[in-house]
Amino acid sequence: MAYNSPNTINEEEIPLEPWANIGIESPDSEILQIYRLEQRIGTLSNETKEIRNLITRLEICHFKFERHIFRIIESIGRENVDFNLDSIGSSHPKCGKNAWRADKTGRSRKGQEYIWVLQMWLGVLPAEKDPRGIPISLFEEVYSSLGERDRYKEALVSALLNRLLWNFKTERKILPEELENLISQIDRTDICHYAFPENIKKTIKAIGELNSSPDFEGCGSYDERCRQIALHYFTDLNYWLQGGMSETGRMLGERTLLKKWLVVCLAKTIKELAGIRENMPDVSVSGDFTN
Repeated sequence: MAYNSPNTINEEEIPLEPWANIGIESPDSEILQIYRLEQRIGTLSNETKEIRNLITRLEICHFKFERHIFRIIESIGRENVDFNLDSIGSSHPKCGKNAWRADKTGRSRKGQEYIWVLQMWLGVLPAEKDPRGIPISLFEEVYSSLGERDRYKEALVSALLNRLLWNFKTERKILPEELENLISQIDRTDICHYAFPENIKKTIKAIGELNSSPDFEGCGSYDERCRQIALHYFTDLNYWLQGGMSETGRMLGERTLLKKWLVVCLAKTIKELAGIRENMPDVSVSGDFTN
């Protein structure tokens, strides 16, 4: 990758794919600085690209948000990823009806049970002589929340199932415009969200009432705990960028230009995900970083 003079860089040439998880439409001044820093590095190794990919996949609403930040910081410190990226999300029901067996938290099994019950409600799976060991209380909860069946509820339950299984090609022409907020709620419902299983319970109840939930927490949202985690790591990463040292800094190790770029990418991502207003440090200053 050839170095370009800062004066020759146009916004249009800055790729936005690495920033897909923060939902930007055009680069701001901080991303422009980060891009200029990247140009100084040269060709990125496959290991570096994997770490950058992990940063792009970071989500503040994921129940393992803090764990994911920690693993990214570990990877930056080592300058490689010591696990298979394909293993991320492999226990999610989207990966198959038996994917839950690889999950140690019990979350995927619970999510799969909701999927099975909703499929039975739709008639996709037979309800008699269930061999899966689904709690009777879950059937009672779901069927009671959905109430009397109609074509709109069937379409909405189908849309929810497709969302939980990550099938994003759901047919929704049958649904009227007045259900737009409820459809949006369905689109923001997932098993890996920190509010699970309450988020799915609320969405099923909302379908039964044909009205979106007023207090729903869905994909892209964050609570005070998530914000405090984000603020902690954002502060620590900026401290390291400015020459300070903390436990996070010790994990990052020796300051190099490559690590500086990865750290500032992570800090910027955390900042935007959590809506932190504090400015990033000026990464255009070379400081004591080595190549």
